Amino acid sequence: MNRSFLPRLLCGLIGLLAITSLSGQSDPYGDYLHPNVGDTIYGKVEHIDRRGGSTDFYKKIRVTNAKGKRKKFKRGDVESFQVDGVRYEGFWLSQSSGVFDLFSPKYFMDRENGERYFLRIISLGRLSHYQLEWWEQDDAGINSMDLFIKEGDEHFIRATQGIFGLKRKALTKYFRDCPELAEQIEQKELKEILEVVSFYNYHCAN
Repeated sequence: MNRSFLPRLLCGLIGLLAITSLSGQSDPYGDYLHPNVGDTIYGKVEHIDRRGGSTDFYKKIRVTNAKGKRKKFKRGDVESFQVDGVRYEGFWLSQSSGVFDLFSPKYFMDRENGERYFLRIISLGRLSHYQLEWWEQDDAGINSMDLFIKEGDEHFIRATQGIFGLKRKALTKYFRDCPELAEQIEQKELKEILEVVSFYNYHCAN
């Protein structure tokens, strides 16, 4: 064996082991928490409180790293996180009425007077699709509401009305910048929320 080859082989193996070790340290659970200040923390993230026979969100989000060290963050101090491969992004949201109404079509970004919500990221683009999740008393499962936001906008609009499908009147008005899409929604040619997102991002946004 060429003597000069052995040192290069050993260096390569050491480098590979170092990269593998660093990868294992940085992302042991596949999830993370990104605080407003400081570095991203990789580990097991917990944001749902199931103690006491009821379900709600923790007032402080927990993250436990690979060494078993747990840290808690106030919701307002967290920018985003991922749990079980699902990404959430934080927003301060309010409504002009001052009451957070699940039936109202618009939710405004309002850092001064808003309440902190973490929206589940479904897809990101010039038209992004999020879901607002919540529980109701004695409700066995999680509830969710589909929200749209256009790139550069400061408010979300509710996209669906539960089992009744798309909020056609609100969406027709919302997509006045893309008459073809607005017409297809109004004429019920598009029935699924993913169809609306795809159409806007590929045919409307310039």
